[in-house]
Amino acid sequence: MFNEFSHRHTDCFVDGVPEKVILSRDSRSSTVFRQEYLYNGVFAPTSTVKTGALVTNGESFLVQSLRRTVENDCYCLMVKTNAEVEIQRWSQELDENDNPIGTPDFHPVQSNVVVHAQYVTARLRQDDVGLLPTTVYVLLMQSNVNIKRPTELDSPDRVILNGRKYQVDAIDDFRYPNLFYVQLSEDRR
Repeated sequence: MFNEFSHRHTDCFVDGVPEKVILSRDSRSSTVFRQEYLYNGVFAPTSTVKTGALVTNGESFLVQSLRRTVENDCYCLMVKTNAEVEIQRWSQELDENDNPIGTPDFHPVQSNVVVHAQYVTARLRQDDVGLLPTTVYVLLMQSNVNIKRPTELDSPDRVILNGRKYQVDAIDDFRYPNLFYVQLSEDRR
């Protein structure tokens, strides 16, 4: 099928590798989220695309799922990214003798991380019973992002989203293969 529709091929990059895609909106639902952010992508059988990949063509998409068609094409469900965040970590600077210098503070770990951010509404709480009571945003991001679970650190990581500070409360790496589903609460530190 992919080769039969060469007139619909669009240039793109899959994790930085140039490829071609047939891109269309997902139209199976009437919710605003599905209409605005969910897309279908069909890639060639030889494509390097995989779940968790970042597909860019002027806009960016995260691949949520991938299945092979009868013709061996790569058929993907993708979510359009809508934000960039900065990840910060609480740390203390040390001198050459491992003595603390100054006061501990949040320092940038990774910037310009492309994510899909979603504000937590009552509807989302009904649909996702795993949300913590304090969660105000959920983020979907690639699993190669340098972000840590709160249990791995003395103080949870901080995410800067639209100039506001949020605390990482939970990271689910099981829901979507090769993607992190991150729950954020207001950061009051």
